[in-house]
Amino acid sequence: MSQTAETVERSDAALIAALAEIHYQPLWDRYQRITPLAPNARDGAFHWPWREIEKLTGRAGAEVGLEDSERRAVIMCHPAFEGEIVTTSNLISAFTVLEPGDRAVPHRHSAAAIRFGVQSEGAATIVNGRRCDMLAGDLILTPPMCWHGHINQSDHQTIWFDGANMPLVCGLDANFFEPGSRDDGDFWKVDAGAERAWEFSGLHPLSDRNETGDETGGATPKFHYPGAATRAALSAMPPDRDGSKLLRYINPLTGDAVMATLDCYARRLGAGMETRPRRATHNTICLVTSGEGRSTIGDETIEWSQNDAFSIPHWHWASHRAIGGDADLFVLTDRVVFERLGLLREEFDGA
Repeated sequence: MSQTAETVERSDAALIAALAEIHYQPLWDRYQRITPLAPNARDGAFHWPWREIEKLTGRAGAEVGLEDSERRAVIMCHPAFEGEIVTTSNLISAFTVLEPGDRAVPHRHSAAAIRFGVQSEGAATIVNGRRCDMLAGDLILTPPMCWHGHINQSDHQTIWFDGANMPLVCGLDANFFEPGSRDDGDFWKVDAGAERAWEFSGLHPLSDRNETGDETGGATPKFHYPGAATRAALSAMPPDRDGSKLLRYINPLTGDAVMATLDCYARRLGAGMETRPRRATHNTICLVTSGEGRSTIGDETIEWSQNDAFSIPHWHWASHRAIGGDADLFVLTDRVVFERLGLLREEFDGA
């Protein structure tokens, strides 16, 4: 009987076994495990339609109290991660629900996080002693280790979109968490304070005709980016060659990303025009803030509408098209992490 590769023992088998006994492994037969040829994301693109979660937010408000819980949030979990609380590599996103009179207890943590208003009128987030009211389209930052809590002072349920980089920070085993006090009434007795000084700053038009400059690090002194200002800035700026417009939320002091590990953008897609296919080493989560459209991401095609969310995993080709009119997206990424580590790579398909 002829011998096969499976029945022939390697000439170095005894050496490999001896190495394993003293906690070594040979590079020569497994180098591709630690030096793959290209990124290979565990996840593909995924779509979380608003119509599916909207009907459950009422139940969450009625069935889950805040007396013994930190937050009433429903997190978008990609099935590729097999039950892990992960939306796409390094990032999670969620919708948070507050009922009238609710106060989500203050806390702080090492992870960077954002809030983006969806049906949020009447809610507010307090960040380090500043009150940030949450109108539709408002972006509110909670930088690492900033105290923050949420309150609903309206007569109706409020909902907003959350994003954070807990998977990245926990993967590095670098997270700290400090709960606040439920009995600290003074925490809520604040106004906008120093936030007023930064109201009209922090939006930078990006174009394929200019450069963004070097990133220098540091968190923005501004926590609240009003949606009205974002929409006005998008309307005022000229479109790129593919009909789209892109704004970056920035630290107004430095021109840097809003936080050292999270990078946020607002994108407007021109009706009927498709963006150039692009792929990058960073990960992206998109929230549809207005309009309808279609995205092609890797081998997936996603039809989306207002308040839907979808993910773009790293190193996946992605292009977008608005249907029936312009469409706006809020875009959450970990791009700045890859930038600062010298691992950012972006490619465009076509001229």
